[in-house]
Amino acid sequence: MIFKTLSLENFRVFNGLHNIELAPRRDGLLSKPVVLFGGLNGAGKTSILTAIRLALLGRKAIGNAVSKKEFNEYLAEQINKKAIKDNIDPIAKVSLEFTHTHQGEHSTYRVVRNWSLDADESLILFKNEVCEDSLTTEQVQSFLHELVPPGIGDLFFFDGEKIAELAEDDTGSYLKDAVQKLLGIDVINRLSDDLDIYIKQISQKAADAKTVKVIEELELEKKALLLQANKEREAENQIKTKLVELEPKIQAAEQQIQERGGAWAKTKNDEKNKANDLIKRKAVLETKLLGELDGSFPLALAPNAIAELIDTLTKEQEIKDSLAFSNKLNENLTGLETVIKSQFESDSDELLATINNYFSSLTDTSSESVELDISNSDFNLIQAQISDAADAKTLCNELTQELMETEKALESVSINIQRAPDEEELTSLYNNLRKLDTEKHALKTQYSHHLVKAKSLITKALELAKRLEKLYTSQKTEASISKAVRRVDATSKVLEEFATQLTEMRVSQLEEVFSRSYRKLARKEDLKLSAKINPDTFDVTLVDADDIAINRKSMSAGEKQIFAFAILEALGKLSGKVLPVVVDTPLGRLDSKHRDKLVKHYFPEAGEQVILLSTDTEVDEDFFSAMAHEVSHAFEIEFDEQTKCSTLNEGYFWKTNPVVAQKEAV
Repeated sequence: MIFKTLSLENFRVFNGLHNIELAPRRDGLLSKPVVLFGGLNGAGKTSILTAIRLALLGRKAIGNAVSKKEFNEYLAEQINKKAIKDNIDPIAKVSLEFTHTHQGEHSTYRVVRNWSLDADESLILFKNEVCEDSLTTEQVQSFLHELVPPGIGDLFFFDGEKIAELAEDDTGSYLKDAVQKLLGIDVINRLSDDLDIYIKQISQKAADAKTVKVIEELELEKKALLLQANKEREAENQIKTKLVELEPKIQAAEQQIQERGGAWAKTKNDEKNKANDLIKRKAVLETKLLGELDGSFPLALAPNAIAELIDTLTKEQEIKDSLAFSNKLNENLTGLETVIKSQFESDSDELLATINNYFSSLTDTSSESVELDISNSDFNLIQAQISDAADAKTLCNELTQELMETEKALESVSINIQRAPDEEELTSLYNNLRKLDTEKHALKTQYSHHLVKAKSLITKALELAKRLEKLYTSQKTEASISKAVRRVDATSKVLEEFATQLTEMRVSQLEEVFSRSYRKLARKEDLKLSAKINPDTFDVTLVDADDIAINRKSMSAGEKQIFAFAILEALGKLSGKVLPVVVDTPLGRLDSKHRDKLVKHYFPEAGEQVILLSTDTEVDEDFFSAMAHEVSHAFEIEFDEQTKCSTLNEGYFWKTNPVVAQKEAV
């Protein structure tokens, strides 16, 4: 099957008629399977996936137990709001043209669904441009379900949320449901149920009127309970979908607060107090530093000159001491001469000459002069100031270092204060986040309410089923129906054995196909990884070459999503169906490494036609370049904020081509 054209008229965000070419184009002999749609969140990417699912699956596109009234209400919600405003009775339409080959016969089909606010939908099928008007709506839908069974469609038409759900499914419930639909086990289960109904019916015929009436009443009550339980479960699923859609909004709101400096706002007052303390500390340090600079510190700025000054002053002190000694000596030399002459008359002259020469040599200062001539007290004061200058220099260095650190801290605090947004802006952002959190809490409360109610209804239905089973069992003893019971029991046993053997066989095939897919997507061809699937619980376990299980909980989010893609690819191949693959926003939760694996090794090989719906941050310019040789053509979905409607242009964000998706006037 290949999708050729998708037509949307007044559907969701698309106002008027839009014809979208989906058939992959060829480049010579080379096939380019990927058709790429790019659009920002809310632009209408999901509308493309929804339209394809609706066109093929009909009511089954939104659930298995959807009433006609609920389906009509759903269709009314899909009509474009602008079309409702501009027209009294707007018509919405979804049309899908596709090719299909059956037993060697190649045909082109076109399925057309249209509806209005108050009227039921019209479903028409064209085969090779000839209207199949002999078929009723139910027959057309039955034909479409033969081409694309609802359970199989989920393996080919899915979105990022389905991938996330499968990635986190540790129970195997999704895989079990998919495999049962794939193998037709659900048909076998329905056949078993039909056999039980057959026994109940013949038991009722053999029962007395009173028992029959009790059985009928209990059956009606049980049916009503199960119907109500199904509605509660549907409500659960709808709320769960809303919760999933709400989570990215909450994350975006938190990110917006973070980008606006919300984290800084929480400590803004503390930062202001810290800034005030730092300013005071800075003033104290500056005062101390100025005090030191006004004291002896300047003497420490010229250590060489000060050393020379001290040396000069020391020498001058020595000269002055020598002169003082000489003067004192001269004052007492006359008396000495008298004593020597009286005692050494004959040698006095020679002895006096010797003494004069000796002391003259000691007090000879004729070659030196005193220029500065400072007192001893002044000299001692200068020496004390020089000693203080050394201490002042050390203290100034410490004060300067502390001042620099204080100024640096003050600058950092000032930046933090500047980062904090205005209180008015922040209040608005936090109000929005609180609103989203309130909505999330309300949805969780509703979800719990529906879950509890559904469990209560199912419990009551099971109690009624037990009562009915007792009544039916009592009737089975009747000889008239014992033969039928034996045959039904034998048939049920055969069906059970058949389902078990079929499941084991197909699970074995699924293990092999999944292992190949996972190794390819995870790029671990060199590892001897294999998979084991429990045929009862359908829990998947990866094992290495030593048969040691790999804990799935230890896998990263990206690895889990690769795991989910491998599961879907394996199930698709096992189904035997050759269908287009349609994936909506598949890469939003993956890092660049795992995106690269999918872009290079999944999308180009997923099928003959792969319709990829992406944002500009998922398939960005680098990833687009990496898969460009596999891209047939691309569309950009542009949303108009004024009209609240979208249009399509061929091209992809930064690369625009002439318009191919035409919008026609209605």
